Amino acid sequence: MMVVLNIILLNLLWFACVLGASNGLLWPSIVCLSLLLMFVVIYVGFNRKDMKVIVFSLLFGTLVDGYLQSSGLLIYASPFHQLSYIPPVWIMFLWIGFGASIKTGMQWFLANPMIGTVIMTVGAPVSYFSASRLGAVVFTDWLEVMSLIAIAWLIYFVCITQLFYPKGRHKDVMV
Repeated sequence: MMVVLNIILLNLLWFACVLGASNGLLWPSIVCLSLLLMFVVIYVGFNRKDMKVIVFSLLFGTLVDGYLQSSGLLIYASPFHQLSYIPPVWIMFLWIGFGASIKTGMQWFLANPMIGTVIMTVGAPVSYFSASRLGAVVFTDWLEVMSLIAIAWLIYFVCITQLFYPKGRHKDVMV
């Protein structure tokens, strides 16, 4: 049940961030990220490794999306700032939420890293494409952006599995 709730909250965060950005609103993202983080802390638990995963996710995402934005390959709606090398706040909220959800909502991927790798490598570009269809982002070179996103998420997932969960299912991963 915790896994399902975590996945629902992560998807709610995605919609709040994407639709909020499309409409110039940040507060829905703040509310949904707060709910997700409270859920993780209260119902799942939070330890030093979780914080490291979140920080790693945020730094990795900031580099990837910052590069895509500063190179002009992506144009984000409602960045809420003028720094071209830093992605919008709502994108960073998504990376934080995703990092916070690894242990719970993504546990099956950790236990089955080959399948998780394929799903992440395909799912991330689909997520960005969906965000573009909802008006949160514009691609200047569709094929290049989709390829870079797929490669970045492949690298991200391999790093997560190798740095933080090298044996797949650890005692701190929800069952």
